[in-house]
Amino acid sequence: MAGLSGSELRRPLFVLVRVTSIEDVIAGIARDMDGIGLELAARIRSKLPEYSVVPVEENRRMIVQEYRNLLAAVIERRPPNPAESAHSRMIGRRRAEQGVPVEALLASYHFGLGMVWDELLARSTASAPDRLTDLLTVVNSLWDVLRSVSTAAVEGYEAAAAGRRTSQVAVVQSLLTGLLSSRPGDEAVVAAARALGFDADGKFQVICCPAAGWPPDRLNELQDRLLRRHTAVAAPLGATIFLVTQNVPEAEVTGLLGDRPVAGFGLVRPGLGGAAESLTDAERALALAERRKDIVRFEESWLHATVLPQLPRLAELLDAGPAAGQAHLTEAVLAYAGNGFSMTTSSRALHIHPNTLKYRLNRWQDLTGWDPRTLNGLLRSILSLPFER
Repeated sequence: MAGLSGSELRRPLFVLVRVTSIEDVIAGIARDMDGIGLELAARIRSKLPEYSVVPVEENRRMIVQEYRNLLAAVIERRPPNPAESAHSRMIGRRRAEQGVPVEALLASYHFGLGMVWDELLARSTASAPDRLTDLLTVVNSLWDVLRSVSTAAVEGYEAAAAGRRTSQVAVVQSLLTGLLSSRPGDEAVVAAARALGFDADGKFQVICCPAAGWPPDRLNELQDRLLRRHTAVAAPLGATIFLVTQNVPEAEVTGLLGDRPVAGFGLVRPGLGGAAESLTDAERALALAERRKDIVRFEESWLHATVLPQLPRLAELLDAGPAAGQAHLTEAVLAYAGNGFSMTTSSRALHIHPNTLKYRLNRWQDLTGWDPRTLNGLLRSILSLPFER
């Protein structure tokens, strides 16, 4: 070697670098996955708060095995084998059981691929800057294998989610049937509530909406989105969807019901007995909501919601005759009732003189026989107006 020139001495080192194949670099990453997996688990948990329900060590262990499987398939330029696919499906099932959204599951795979690619790029070009061309040969393989393993994970996720829903159906039906039949204290109803994660002594609220427009996929999505953060169930029974919730803000439920929802909200009431009463509230509010094509809260519209089923029997008491069709008179009654029974405030709200308001209230009394300045007259006047208001 003493007779070789400097350039000849360097040539063997260059050859040694070049003979380290891209497959050897990938294999090195696979060997180092214990450390990489810990960093990747931390990144996933930082970017995806939904993963906080996954134990850290379980998360790391599954990542290490999953990416070793993935890298082995890339090295051998093949799809995942049955055992590797089974591992991916197992991860999907586990995340479904833990309540991790499927979108977060898929995002975790893309975070992992990004980290593996960065590692591969750094290692393969560190000593051979022209290695980029070699890297391009594995891009398609990486994506193909990632699609395969993530698809298997989603299959496992969906199978577990479907199984969980199937097992819940009987329990939910038992709870709803018990609440509807006014047997909330029955042992089976209490057991069903606890099996669904409810505190039987806590506060419940029931929301009802028409089942039309809620195909199974949409209902499953609603159920899954509620369960990610709350104790709640959503299930159809007859022509109605019943949502039984505990400590779920009304605004959040409303946001999940879509654009221009039609729904009835029951009162928040304590215990399973209260849940049964809230269900009755919600059903009555829904009947009114369907007339108004809007959301009705029993707390705000309890009088109309309660009287609505009795309208046919009360028709003679609530017949306003020719006064009902005169908008200026009905507006006067509503303004008077809605402004503290003050002639001054009510007339100001209508942009009319107090004497004009007084005349209209008197005219309403003349035509109906009901004085809206008395309790009985006001109640009959208000209930005689269209319930769609």
